[in-house]
Amino acid sequence: MKAGKKIPWIMLILLCITLIVVIQGVRHFFREDERQARVQIREAVKHKYPEAVTRLKAMYGLKPFVKPKPSVKRDAQASEIILVHGLDEPGKVWMNLAPALVMEGFSVWIMTYPNDQPITASAQFFLEHLESHHPSGTGNISIVAHSMGGLVAREMLTDPAMAYFEKVDTGTLPAVERLIMVGTPNHGSALAQFRIFTEFRDQLTNLFNQNYHWLQGILDGAGEAGIDLIPGSKFLLRLNRRSHPRNLNMLVIAGVMSPWQRNEIEAFTRKIAVELPEGSRPAVKKMEEVLLSVSNEVGDGLVSVDSAQLPGVPLRIVQGTHLSMIRNIRQGSQRVPPAIPVILEQLNRSDK
Repeated sequence: MKAGKKIPWIMLILLCITLIVVIQGVRHFFREDERQARVQIREAVKHKYPEAVTRLKAMYGLKPFVKPKPSVKRDAQASEIILVHGLDEPGKVWMNLAPALVMEGFSVWIMTYPNDQPITASAQFFLEHLESHHPSGTGNISIVAHSMGGLVAREMLTDPAMAYFEKVDTGTLPAVERLIMVGTPNHGSALAQFRIFTEFRDQLTNLFNQNYHWLQGILDGAGEAGIDLIPGSKFLLRLNRRSHPRNLNMLVIAGVMSPWQRNEIEAFTRKIAVELPEGSRPAVKKMEEVLLSVSNEVGDGLVSVDSAQLPGVPLRIVQGTHLSMIRNIRQGSQRVPPAIPVILEQLNRSDK
């Protein structure tokens, strides 16, 4: 009897999943129309509820992270670190990295922004807060960005309309000396079409925030960022046609869920090639290519290695999912997320 009652629920769940997949498939043909409609909805809501807009704006911006006491005394000339989160991130992504940076003696700032709005709008928001920021020491800063945060940073640094270089040259903007992107979908993510699930998680987490407003799900953007993230979007095509910023050290860190790293796959196939007859080596080489391709395509579960890579930018691959490579899933875990040592290595290198 109990088993019989479960069947309708299972059917309902499957029906909902199927409906979402169909809707997302149809949306593919109306992306730009949908984008314009979402912008109009958001602007109309902002006009109708100005008090809510003011209240929510206070939640965003560039704010210092000051929890632990540093265990290392760093040179006062060291650059500051700004952390930029990604899409539908409820705030826990820096739970391991931010304290680790402070313990290393870095001055850490966290940039929060209305992440569902168009990425260009988020980049403009970042630029405005950077203009009013006065770093200590040399005035130079480093950016560590997770996921879509890397696109926000790249857009801010390269969009001619934002005039980043001109503002640095005139001293109205601090210079960015390093950009480290962790799990950034530089060429998009097909799973962005199904961001309804991450949006639900984001809003569910916000319910427990005392500053939560029922309109936050619209006022932080109407989902335009999800459209920007789809491979082949106008935003990504425009961004990736630009040159990389001059005098900027860049690094891409990509995660792979595969239990094997590239060097392990190559070592394994070399060992097999030596033991098998010479005539079988082309087949072994093909097997190596397949294994590497599968590993790269799966990537961190949300972003493939190919999507993360940028021409001319160094790539470091670490073991982990989109989140587990940068933070622990379980609170209180003593595990060191694999991207953190790579980030510290790069930042310490820039100090020397």
